[in-house]
Amino acid sequence: MRARIALHDTDWTGAEHAYGDGADTLKWLLDACGEDPDRAERAVGVLHNCLVHQGSVYAGSAMAYPVLVDLLLDPSAPGRATLADLLLGITIGIAETEAVHHEIRAAHARATPRLLPLLTDPVREVRHRVAYLTGLRTGHEELAVRALGERALSEPDPLIAAVMTGGVARHDVAGRAAWLFGALAPRHLPAVRAAAAWGFAQAGLPWNTEVTLAVAEAWEHGDVLNGDVIEGEQWRWSDNPLAETLIAMADPNRAAEICLRLTQSEDEDTAKCGAIAAVALLEEHPYAYPAFGPVIAATRAHRDIHIRSYADDLDALTSAADEGDHAVH
Repeated sequence: MRARIALHDTDWTGAEHAYGDGADTLKWLLDACGEDPDRAERAVGVLHNCLVHQGSVYAGSAMAYPVLVDLLLDPSAPGRATLADLLLGITIGIAETEAVHHEIRAAHARATPRLLPLLTDPVREVRHRVAYLTGLRTGHEELAVRALGERALSEPDPLIAAVMTGGVARHDVAGRAAWLFGALAPRHLPAVRAAAAWGFAQAGLPWNTEVTLAVAEAWEHGDVLNGDVIEGEQWRWSDNPLAETLIAMADPNRAAEICLRLTQSEDEDTAKCGAIAAVALLEEHPYAYPAFGPVIAATRAHRDIHIRSYADDLDALTSAADEGDHAVH
């Protein structure tokens, strides 16, 4: 196993993690690279806890990065889903020092071209985490966009396909806009269309009828980008992708029409999307509140009590905007 060779070529002095020193890091890495699959899988779990602790990463995390990449690239390695999660956690973690931050960024950049084949890995957790790793900026944007774009439209898992689409949107390269426009087509998964529309918004690309239609139709299929497709897995590119998309549209009246279409849905996830987006839109555009009257009414009339609760938030925002109008006059 190539990772085992790297272990012996590295000076592990100072490779601290959350709970121990460099010798401890080396011990668990040796076990992870060993021949005993049960022991190796246990070691990967321990490393996950040690190298990423409550979002923090350490010198040992940076030094272990290339070894973990080698392990992940071995299709016979135990615990590959945990390995992929660990690599993503290290990559997006908060480093204890600036030096550790730069070491992790450099390790990620070196690993990116090698990890691209894993976008088609048979283990869905591996594909999912590697899609996020590929969407982060590393200096390999052209390679990343080509790999993500080739896979996104054939990826069967909606959340992973959306992650890949969002990754394309995050890289400013030639041809990205044309690819995103193609991804808006009705033949693609709703999650892909929603993510492509978000990409248009984030990139400041010209808004058009196709984008508006894709937003309305894609989000009618539920909360496709906020973790309801696969419980516990959030779409990390945005905390509120629908609201971000509609705010960037810069047309509060049309945005209110889309929110109304969603909040009138009998599907609770879809209605929740529309209500939450309406709240965010009124916070951003408080004086557009007259357009949101029908949205408030639809929210308050919804059969689900949780959806109805958003009507109070919307009322409060419209009342505040109305008071502001009176104060000006």
